[in-house]
Formats: sequence, C-alpha cells, structure tokens
Amino acid sequence: MCLAFALAIGIFAACTSTGAQDWPRFRGPGGAGRAGGAQRYPTDLAAAEALLWKVPCPPGHSSPIVLGERVFLTAHLDEPPRLLTLCHDAASGRELWRARIEVPSFEPSYHHGPSSPTPASDGQRVFAAFGSFGVVAYDLAGVELWRAPRPLRKNTFGSASSPIVADDKLIVFSSAEEGALLEALEPATGKLLWERRTSGPASSWSTPTPWRAGEREALLVYEPFHLRAIALEDGAVLWSVPGLADEPVTLPQLRGNLIYTTSYNLRTNREAISLPTFEALLAECDGDGDGAIDATEAKKNASILSRPDADGQGDHPLRMFWRMLDADRDGRIRAEEWPRIHSWMQPWTHANGILALELGEGGSTPKLAWQHENGVPECPTPLLCGELLFAVRNGGVLTCLDAASGARHFQERLAARGPYYASPVASADALYLASERGELSVLAAAPQLRLLSTRDLGEKIYATPALAGGRLLVRSAEHLWAFAERR
Repeated sequence: MCLAFALAIGIFAACTSTGAQDWPRFRGPGGAGRAGGAQRYPTDLAAAEALLWKVPCPPGHSSPIVLGERVFLTAHLDEPPRLLTLCHDAASGRELWRARIEVPSFEPSYHHGPSSPTPASDGQRVFAAFGSFGVVAYDLAGVELWRAPRPLRKNTFGSASSPIVADDKLIVFSSAEEGALLEALEPATGKLLWERRTSGPASSWSTPTPWRAGEREALLVYEPFHLRAIALEDGAVLWSVPGLADEPVTLPQLRGNLIYTTSYNLRTNREAISLPTFEALLAECDGDGDGAIDATEAKKNASILSRPDADGQGDHPLRMFWRMLDADRDGRIRAEEWPRIHSWMQPWTHANGILALELGEGGSTPKLAWQHENGVPECPTPLLCGELLFAVRNGGVLTCLDAASGARHFQERLAARGPYYASPVASADALYLASERGELSVLAAAPQLRLLSTRDLGEKIYATPALAGGRLLVRSAEHLWAFAERR
C-alpha cells in the first residue's frame, strides 16, 4: 500500500490553508505524486461509468491542480498571443472563469509550448508562471491580485519548471542560456524577497522540492550537473552534489534520510541507441561508394544517436552535426573527421541511473547510497510508494525497486508503449501512468506487476494527472477529463 507522505518521508508541509484532499501544485502535496486523505479512486478506467466528465481545453502542457471543488490549469491561444489561467468546477467540468494575459510573442519552445509550468496555490491564491511573461497571481474567483513581469529569457527548449509555495514563500525557478534564476516572492504581493542567480548556460526543467534540513527550511534544486540544497530564508547554498545530469527534468524525492533522483546520460545509457561506426554509416548512406558522405547522402540517415522507444523524438540525425564534422568544409564527411563527434561526447561524464543519496548527520551533504542503471526515465519523476520506488521510461518500461536498497523487484514493458512525459501518480493502492500516445494504465502499487485497467483517450498526453477528492484528473491535447468511482 502506498503510505501517506506526511513526516515519514521528510517533506515538510508548507504553512498554507490547502487541505489534505487538495492537489495544490505539480505532482500534488510536497511534489510527492500521491493523493492525501482516505478517498477511494477509480481503478477500472475501462468501465464506461468511470468517466465523470470530459470538456474541451485550450492547448497547453501544464498539469491540473485542485483546491476543493475547483480545478486550475494554464493554457495559451495564438493570434494574438495570449496566456490563460483557467478554473473549472471539479464536479461537472464547467468552466468557471478564465483570465488572460496578452504578450507580444511566445518564447521559443521545443515539443511543448508556452504554457507548460503547472500553477500552484497557497489555498487563497493561484499563481501562474510563464516564460513568455513572468508570474501572475489571482484570487480563487479569478480576480488578478498582482503581476511580476520578467524579461524574456533565451531558452532553446522553453520553460517548464513549475512554481511552488513553501514556508510562506512563492518559489519560481527558471533556466536560460545566460544562467539559472531561483526567486522567492511574497505570495500576497509578489514582492521579491531574495534571488539566486548562476552564470553560464543552464538547462533545467526540474521543479524544486521543499525539505527540512535539520532546523532549517530548505529547497532541493536540481540544476545542470548539480543537486543543491538551498536555504529558504535567504537562498544560501547549504550543500551541493556534483556529477549529475546536464539537463535535468525530474524532481528530487525524499524518504527518511534518502534523497531519490535520476541522472540521464545519453552517452553511457545502456538502453540508448549508441553511435554507429563510420563503416556502418557508410553502408547506410554512401550511395556512390566513394568512402565519404556528402550532404545529399546524409539525408538518408534518420539518427546517429537516439533515445530508445521515443517514436523518433530525441533522434540526432547526421545532418544535425554537419558543421561540426565537416572540418575542412569540403562538403563531405570522411573517416578521419568522424572521431570529432566522439570528442564532442567525451565530456559527458555525469552519472546515468536512478540514484539514492544518503544524507549526512543533520541533513549535511549526502553521499551515494545506491545506483540502478537500467530503466532510467528522462522526464517522468520516479514515484515513492512506501517501501517501493517506481519509475517509467520511454517504451512503457516500468521498473520497481526496493526504496531502501535499490534491489529490483521487477522491470516489465507495459502494453502502453511510446514516449512518456507525464510522471506517475498514486492513490493509496494504485498507480496511474499516462503515455504520450494517450493511453492510461492503472496498476497495483505492489512489488509484482499487476495491471488493473487501461483506457485509450485517443489524444496525446504530456501533463501529469492529478488525484483529489476521489477524482482522477487528466489533461490531454484537447480535453480535460475526470474519472471517479461510482457509488
């Protein structure tokens, strides 16, 4: 059974008026991905009566949050560019209000869009963050309370880190080519309390995790190559663990004195599609047999390096590296130039694995407790359920580990294949997974794989589902869905 998180996992409860049944931020209370309270949640999604309602929803990849009988999420519309915050009735799906901000243009993004960060709430206000604008706060009736515009920061892949409320502070994390920015704002006014900037290219789409470090309230912030503990009172760095992912997406999770995280390395990942030899590349592309590859022949190559089971997403075709490889600019790639790509990848020395880090005395700098190198997710955050840790990677490969030791209980491929962007979530006794292809899977939260039900929504899913008040809320490409157990 998936236990209530509370104090047992070391995540402190922010001092807000959100209730145990609420889902007030990305991945719910504390970012743990688990429903609070004793409500029952639907496990037979295939049953026609499981669908409570389904309503149209504007484009966006943010996840729904829930406060009582209200569901909040963000979206966007084009022509003119508008950023939306939406409120729906949780019982019927009816839209209660929408607020909009017009912007000159949207930030660049890759494979998602300008409304990917999930909103957050302190129980009195709803906070929405957009890379194309900044931060805006509304009351629960949709009245704008304040806005904190920010300059448009250059980020090739767009913004995705979500705001959170912790220790009576609104925390906003973003990264860009000029560096990462961590801000603490006053929830009532938007006043900047402190900020922490790092220089140099920074690509992180992780969301901070609140944590108590001894007697101090803190944040776990996953920056490129480092997991850092940051004091909530002033933004000071308490400790830093190097050698982790260069472009992190997942959230750190806590249980007792262990921190769970992931680090994905495309160069050393055993399940990735690794670089071919130049001889193999010639066999694929060298149509005229001259022992070199010209620009026209390079178009035959779909990818020289790729993530597995991702429906072609994350492919790195040869033409992407043309300027780097064609050193003499003669319009051909020859055998003596091919090692340049190996040199480019050689600095990728960061860890690859699902990791457990054991905290030192009083919450001091942690050390590696164990590492599991297979089934490493790149986007979905692993899910702690009592003594078990679940992780799903592209291709629908679900891994269940013993949370204390890292020993593997099982690693199985689900029927729902393809890429996975949404993180798994859980009720007291069931796991909920959503594939990009639009397939929902419900499984027992147990050390043996046991599928309870599936449902194909027929639309792509990028947003992480929410569990609140006995309802499973799912955002797909064009709709917002609610499932419940009929009584």
